[in-house]
Amino acid sequence: MHMNRNILYIIAFFISFNCFSQNNEIGVFFGGTNYIGDVGPTTYIDPLKYKGSILKFWDLDKSTKTVFGILYRKNFTNRIAARVQFNYAKIASNDLWPNSAAYRKQRGKSFENKISAEFGLGIDFNFFEFDLKKDEFQMSPYIHTGINYLRYNALHYPKGLSNARKYGEKSTFSIPITIGYKIKPLRDFVVAFEISAKHTFTDNLDGSYPQYKNMELYSQKAFGSNLSQDWYVFTGFTLTYIFGFEPCYCPN
Repeated sequence: MHMNRNILYIIAFFISFNCFSQNNEIGVFFGGTNYIGDVGPTTYIDPLKYKGSILKFWDLDKSTKTVFGILYRKNFTNRIAARVQFNYAKIASNDLWPNSAAYRKQRGKSFENKISAEFGLGIDFNFFEFDLKKDEFQMSPYIHTGINYLRYNALHYPKGLSNARKYGEKSTFSIPITIGYKIKPLRDFVVAFEISAKHTFTDNLDGSYPQYKNMELYSQKAFGSNLSQDWYVFTGFTLTYIFGFEPCYCPN
C-alpha cells in the first residue's frame, strides 16, 4: 500500500509541475495479456484465448487475463513525450492450450500469476507530427520504451501437483518494447492502440525456477531453459484527456 501511494504522489507531482501548458495527458489503459516462457504456447501476441476457431466475444475462454492502468504523458515536442504509467495485471499459461509443443502438452503444467504493481517510466516517439494544441483530426504511429519496476507472486510446483502455487512475493525490472497507433478524434481526447512486449529479469513468472528455501523438500525440480528470461505482453487501448492552458503573454 505504501508503494502504491508513493507512485500516486510521483504522478501528482509531474502533473502539478507541468500543468502550465496544454501538452499534458492523463488517462487509462486497458486490454489483455499473454505470457512467453517455459509453460504453455510460445505465441508472442495472443491476449485472448478462444474455445473455437470462430472468434466470438460471448464465447471467451476463462483463461483470458486482463490489464488495467493509469498513465500520464508530458509532450515536450510534437514528436517526443515522457510517459509515467502504473498497471495492475494478471497473466497465465497452460501446457494444454492450443499451439503448445507436444512435450509440453504431455507435461501438463499450468500457472496463474498476478502483477500487483507495475510502475513504468519511458519515452514515446511519434513518427508524424502530433500537435495537441490543434483542433483538427490527427493520427500517428509511435514507439515506446523505458524501464518498468514490477511486483509479482513467487511461484513453485509442489510435489505431485501440475498447478503452480504461491510461496511469496518478488520484484524485478522489465524493458518494454512498444508499438502503437494514436488518433486525436476530438479536441481534448487521444485514443491509441498499442502492443507492448516486456522482457523481464526473472525466469520465474511461471514457477519453473523458484528460489524457495524448502524447495528440495516440497517442490519439484526446476524445468525449462534458463538461457532466457520470461516475457509478458500487454495488448490494449489507451484513452487520455488533454489538459492545461497556454500561457498568456500580455504587453505592459
